[in-house]
Amino acid sequence: MAEFYPFPALRPAKGNAEKTACLPYDVLSEAQAASLAENPASFIHVIRSETDLPEGTDPYSDEVYEKAHENLESLKEQGILVRDPRPCYYIYREIASDHVQTGIVGTVSVQEYEAGVIRRHELTVAEKEDDRTRHILACRAQTGLVFLTFPEQEAIRRITDAVTAEAPEEDFLLDGVRHQVWSVSDNEHVQALSDAFAAEEILYIADGHHRAASSRRAANELQAGADSEAGRIMAAAFPAEDLSLLGYHRFVNDLNGYRVEEFLDQIRASFTVTETEQKLPSKAHEILLVTGGKTYLLVPSSGTYCEDDPIERLDVSILQNNLLAPVLGISDPRRDKRISFIGGVHGPEEVRACAAKEGTAGFILYPTDIHDLMAVAKAHGIMPPKSTWFEPKLLSGLFVHEF
Repeated sequence: MAEFYPFPALRPAKGNAEKTACLPYDVLSEAQAASLAENPASFIHVIRSETDLPEGTDPYSDEVYEKAHENLESLKEQGILVRDPRPCYYIYREIASDHVQTGIVGTVSVQEYEAGVIRRHELTVAEKEDDRTRHILACRAQTGLVFLTFPEQEAIRRITDAVTAEAPEEDFLLDGVRHQVWSVSDNEHVQALSDAFAAEEILYIADGHHRAASSRRAANELQAGADSEAGRIMAAAFPAEDLSLLGYHRFVNDLNGYRVEEFLDQIRASFTVTETEQKLPSKAHEILLVTGGKTYLLVPSSGTYCEDDPIERLDVSILQNNLLAPVLGISDPRRDKRISFIGGVHGPEEVRACAAKEGTAGFILYPTDIHDLMAVAKAHGIMPPKSTWFEPKLLSGLFVHEF
């Protein structure tokens, strides 16, 4: 049983969302953050507050977190961000070309996260947890959404359809994605959403593992219970059927001492290898290798993985276990500096550009299926690093959870 709570969000005043909201802190380059910081109303001043400090400032110094809090308070004082007077759920819709995803923003309890009702599929990095925990405690607020998913449920879809039949409170374009927001505060719809989520056995973290883990650490440091806002985690929950995943690709900057033909011979022990003109894999268990100025289709041989194992059957696992580790010597992709991960809409083109360099290899993968993600999480498994890339991203600054 998943408890999903309404809350009084701090959010942009009417008409401010387009100039305030921005992409999450961890997908923006330094140059992109600096450009956004030219807008004094941008939420970048909260999530990347080092942009307001002298160049070269350590982004993990105390003054950065203090500045984040100062900037959040400033946005409130200027009336750019305004707190809703009563707890609400929020319908958040993103439209990218012909893809539409509609989710509900609310909060979940740290206790349910610890108990596994809110189920993860990734490990976290201590340094990133430390950073966001300090940020949450300094701001006394969660400034980014944890991205949850759940199996399609008719009761929730009926409510979101009814609410979104009305004009949205916010409706704007940012980087080619249309964002719409509706608040839900009437007792009937609030109770119906609460009851519908209570029927869910598990809510799955799709993205935002570090935000969830950091919220938990902050709550524990404050000794906050589930009945307090500090003991809850801000999240947006989307039905799995709505979500769009892209491939998360790999680039390796050397061939572990092999010449290209020797490298291909080593791969043939576990894959059929065929030169191809394909630009993208057409289905799961097809991997494109770009090396030596050519593209090769790799199909794993029978017996090289277990189709019944939710982790082993993932293409990222097949590639890691049968090629990256045994052939290229990359046994720990989390720490090995020879490998980099490339996601996003332009990921395949970036892989090809990187792999144009002699003696390197790029791997273009088919997207992981959302149901495989849920199967791994349900079994309390951990997926390989960088297995999923969700697009479009959930914006920061549309909702802030204060405590």
